[in-house]
Amino acid sequence: MKLSERDHKLLSAERLKATGRLASEIAHELNTPLGGILMYSHLVLEDFAEDDPRRENVVKINKLAHRCKIIVQGLLDFAHQENPRLKPVQINRILLDLIGFLEEHVLLRKISIHTHFDSALPKVLGDENKLEQVFINLIINAAQSMNGSGILTLRTELAPGTEMVRIECSDTGCGINNRHVDRIFEPFFTTKQRGKGTGLGLSICHGIVELHGGTITVESSKGRGSTFAISLPVADEDIEASHGGEFQHLGC
Repeated sequence: MKLSERDHKLLSAERLKATGRLASEIAHELNTPLGGILMYSHLVLEDFAEDDPRRENVVKINKLAHRCKIIVQGLLDFAHQENPRLKPVQINRILLDLIGFLEEHVLLRKISIHTHFDSALPKVLGDENKLEQVFINLIINAAQSMNGSGILTLRTELAPGTEMVRIECSDTGCGINNRHVDRIFEPFFTTKQRGKGTGLGLSICHGIVELHGGTITVESSKGRGSTFAISLPVADEDIEASHGGEFQHLGC
């Protein structure tokens, strides 16, 4: 029996909810023993002198436990995606603030950042903190795909003929293999080397964008970079303004 597109979406949503519940249960079960490992490894370190050859092994245990804690936190972030607190926000301003904040990041120091922002971009209805989380994830992912050297392009516009703001994040990095593109937003799926990612970042971004009533897509091919595109609904106040003939302008 062939499922309709609507049935596919409902099935996908149910699977995502089930995965979220499982992720939450696993995270809570792991947190207690991991906390114990971290505590006792710190205590053991205090018993060893700085030049004790056994100290290095305990340090490794501690680092690996911290790595597990990061993964567990990722599981919790994925499982507990609360409904965003929506209000009219300026996407251009959020992106400009993030560029200023991230430009000294070690991964971005040799990357040229090009911006093409629509100066008449209307506001969107969004949760600023959650949208920042999405954009930071996309920017850092882009920097990693370029190995710290290349061109990052950020673009905003009002999608023609719609009441949706479109945000693009493009890079000149290694790109994504065609057979992986359709899975890129799946929980726990990653194209990064083992130990370099949890496979939750983009799935969390996908969830946040959907909670905003928007969409996120990717166009990519191996060796030719990637472009992630987000579409978000225009805030009501700007829809009304546009019907009156003008959008609010943001100088940037």
